[in-house]
Amino acid sequence: MEDYQAIKEILFKKTGIVGITRLEFLTNLVIAIILIVIGIFLGKLVKLLLRKLFDRIKLKKKINPEFIDLFLVIIKWSIYILFINAALIQLGIPIFTNWLTTILGVIPALTGALIIISIGFAIGTYLKEVIIESKLKNGDILGEIFFLFTNYIFIIFAIKTALISIKDIFITNLLVLIFTILGAVALIIYYFKNLKN
Repeated sequence: MEDYQAIKEILFKKTGIVGITRLEFLTNLVIAIILIVIGIFLGKLVKLLLRKLFDRIKLKKKINPEFIDLFLVIIKWSIYILFINAALIQLGIPIFTNWLTTILGVIPALTGALIIISIGFAIGTYLKEVIIESKLKNGDILGEIFFLFTNYIFIIFAIKTALISIKDIFITNLLVLIFTILGAVALIIYYFKNLKN
């Protein structure tokens, strides 16, 4: 009981230092908890609705089921993180909030990057199938090139999204350039390898 009182006193002293009264802190804490609960509920609900939608349009026949599951988990956690971030801001303790917001700021960027890659992969797969089904001459190679090119564009966007917290534009552009060179070399090797066959 004495330990609880000591912790409570330290916590309220800290909140008092940053200009938050006890009542304001308790109100903010309750709202923060409510936001987290809403976030968890909404994340699960959106995942369930998207899964039903994907089952209805029979997406699993066109795209790998594991990839769909990964996409749904990313969406769910994006919603969780969004509401956790809102809850931390609601607490109104600048030292605590700023520290955790900085850490959590990286996670949405990475999540956003994964979503962008997922969308690029889905579009690339669709374009590849359309080209192959059109029975064009060298359609397999052309379809693969479209698939790789589409993924390349989306991966570039994903890299820029993931590195959004890095303020140095030079480092970001350097990483994009390195990835572009590696991607171009891989594409040339792939093209000439298939050309020989």
